[in-house]
Order: sequence, then structure tokens, then C-alpha cells
Amino acid sequence: MNCSRALRPLTLLTCAFVSSSGFAAKTAANQNTQIALKLPPGATMTAVGKAIEGTPDVYRFKLANGMKVLILPDNRNPLATLRIKLDAGSNREKPGTTGLAHFFEHMMFRKTQVTPEGYYDRILAGVGGRGNAGTSTDYVVYESSFPGPALDKLLTVESQRFKFLDLQDPYFTTEKGAVISERRLRYENDPLQRGQEILRKAAYRGTPYEWLTIGAKKDVELMSIEEARSFYRDFYTPDNAQLFLGGPFNVETALQKINDTFGDWQGKIKNNTSRRAERPEQEVAGKEFVCSENIFEEQHSIVFPSNDNSYRSSILAQVLMQILNDNPDGTIQRRMTKQKLATAFAVYKTTWQKNSQPYVAWFKLNKQQSFEAARDYFYKELQAALSRPMTQELKSVLLKQQEVEESDVAQKMTSLVEFYEWNEFFYGDFRVSGQTKKIIEDLTTKEFQTWGRNAFSPKKAFRTGVTAPGKAMPCSEFEKTASLPK
Repeated sequence: MNCSRALRPLTLLTCAFVSSSGFAAKTAANQNTQIALKLPPGATMTAVGKAIEGTPDVYRFKLANGMKVLILPDNRNPLATLRIKLDAGSNREKPGTTGLAHFFEHMMFRKTQVTPEGYYDRILAGVGGRGNAGTSTDYVVYESSFPGPALDKLLTVESQRFKFLDLQDPYFTTEKGAVISERRLRYENDPLQRGQEILRKAAYRGTPYEWLTIGAKKDVELMSIEEARSFYRDFYTPDNAQLFLGGPFNVETALQKINDTFGDWQGKIKNNTSRRAERPEQEVAGKEFVCSENIFEEQHSIVFPSNDNSYRSSILAQVLMQILNDNPDGTIQRRMTKQKLATAFAVYKTTWQKNSQPYVAWFKLNKQQSFEAARDYFYKELQAALSRPMTQELKSVLLKQQEVEESDVAQKMTSLVEFYEWNEFFYGDFRVSGQTKKIIEDLTTKEFQTWGRNAFSPKKAFRTGVTAPGKAMPCSEFEKTASLPK
């Protein structure tokens, strides 16, 4: 799941024009100096700015092939961070070919058409760096950290993976086998995960969110090389990618190096059907998708569908959680634990790119605890939180909490890059967190109450849960029954 994050706003810088000579001029709002950048042919500078005071500006460009590039010049330490994120998560898949997005998280570390097997890992290890990858419903991201002087080597080897991946046996079959083994270990042999997969299929039926990121068992087992090549061709394209580089670099020089290595990457993303994240509200409102497995701790969620994917709504969800936690007896999770109502609890807004973003109340219970009791306590505390006046004193507390989070992120360049990257990918502007302070300062009691009572209306919510045996139908039966909620 992707849970929203935010920081308070600070100085934003203005981005000027790109001239026909290939130079971009940028004037800082709080400076009298002007900086000219020479850009590669066809490239444009689309934004420059910051959202955290005392940190370097971020520069955003678009290469001639459509690839988005963001650079954060940070000289506080000699290490660099490179993150390449593609809108190629599991919601790009279709029934029958699920699991392809996650498969590439494995395959991208094998050989390319121009480099031998294991070359990427050897280059990265040789310069003292490290790399990783991750897949979600919305994206796949490839990340690496390395000493700044190794930038040329890393850009070269990274670009080769995206332009020339060699999708053939024996490597395809080897990595497919690795995914099958991973799925068996993490999902098929885990009762909780097995149950949640069944419930997800029921609750999100008819949408690309009904299957796990790792893919359906049968689809993974039957995955073909041609299907993988098609996915790579359709979605591993420059206009579907954003590259974020942070480290001790000159912006102009770094941009030129990126263009030299990625500028000849060709391809256009394949247009596909709309990726509707949720079933129509009337299909799921009031439904309970609950089954039992042989587990020690239960997990339950109350899902509140929402069509509001604005940044403001994610901030209001954070404000609500902060108010729920602002209590002399401790956070709401601590209070629920102390009263033996739950072992863990959270409220958050799911972040799905360009899609509906439901609010979720999540509970973890032991076998002796009652979901109904935990649910009733949450609704009671929710009403109390929404009834609290939005006073200046409360706003000061909320803003102070944002400043603390901001300070934590700003201290580490890798965290700063990931934070800005998140904003850019999900909200289309790395500076969007600059709205946070104003959102909180302008928030009225009535606006907060209206939002909260609509967002968390029990009438439109549905429940998912995996319980201990005896509390609900076994998940294996739930999956087969004709009475499966429709």
C-alpha cells in the first residue's frame, strides 16, 4: 500500500523560459541573480524550486525523447542517489498476464544485449555502490547509491538495462522460477497473505487492483517470453519514466551526461484502457469481505471509497491522524492497545496514481479481541476528533509536527530525493508539499468536519478481514462459494 506523506511549504522558485539557443534561464524569487543553463538539443527545463527551507533547489527537465529528469545538486556528502521510476506497476497488467510488472524487478538485473550476465552488479560493487528495486500496484522503481565520481559508469550501465535488456532463456526461465518460489514462500505458504489475496480478488473485482503485485499463481506459472517482451516494449519507454538524480553534481554537467546515456532511448508508451481502482461505490457499500485462516493475529480494514485524489485530501487525512493521536493517554493505537481492543491500528489515505484514493482504517487483533469493539471505539474517537475546534493552538501543534517531519527528511539526501520523487510521481509536481502550511492555516472547523464526515461515512464503507478459525467462513470456501459478494 502507498500511504501519503507531506511536508509544509516554503520558498518556491520561478522557472523561466527555454530559448531557441538551447539555454534556460532561471531567476530565484528571493535572489537577484540569474543562472543560465545550456541544455541538450530538444530538452526543456520545466520547473525549478524547493519545498524545504535550507535545502538545494530541484531542477526538472524533459528530454527530447519525453523522459522526465529531476536533479538535486547536494554537496553535503560525496554519495549520490539515482532512482528511475516507471508507471509500469501491476495496474498495467490484464487478467491472464498478471505478475509481469514484478517479474522485471528480477529480470532487469540479468544480462543485456550489450553486456554480459552479472555486469550491472559487478560495476555497482566495483565502485562501492548498492542497488535495489521495488514494485507496487502503480510503479516499478530502480534505485542505486554510489560515490559521486562513479556517475558516468552508473548512467551507462543503467541506460543499457532500459534500452537493451536481453529477454531470453536461460535467464527468463531462471527468474520466472525465482518468482514462483517467492510467491510460494510469501503468499501460498502464509495463511494471512493467502486469505488477503482471496479477499482482494473479491473486493476489487473488475479492476487492475484485484490481483497481488506478484501476480496470480497460474499467470506466473504460464508467463511466456513473448508476454514479457510485449510488456517491456509497451511500458519501458522514456516517456513513461522519470529519472531522479541527487548528489554532488553540477546541474548542467549532470544533465548532459544523462542525455548522453538515455537520450537515444526510443519508444512510446502504449495507450491502454483506464485503470479504474475501485468498483462503483454502490457495488461495495456495506459489504463484508471476511474469511478465516489458521492465523495468530487477525487483520481487518474498513475501506472508505473516495474519488478525491487531491493533495489537500491527503493532508487532511494526516491532520485527522494527528488529532486522533493528540491525547494525554497517548496515541490512538496506544489507547486501543491499553484497553485490549487491538494490537495495532492506523488511519491513512491510500495513494494510487491518477486514480481514486480510498481512506482506510486498519486493525490488527489477537484471537481474543473483537473487531466490532475495535470498530466502535474507532468511530467514537473519530467523532470526537471531528468535533474538535480547529483553533490556532491546534494548528500550531499540527504545523510543528510537520516541521519535525520536514527536518528529518532534509537531513538525509536520499530521503529528500525519495520525498520529492513521490510528490512528482503521484501529484505531478515535486513542490506540491509547498501547499501544506497554507492548507492547515486556512482550514476551518466547518470545512474539516464536512470533509471528515463525508470521507469517513460508514454508509459507503466496506470491510475486509482475515479472522481466526470459527469466526467466519474458511477462505478456501469463501473463494469457491456462489454467494461471494458481487
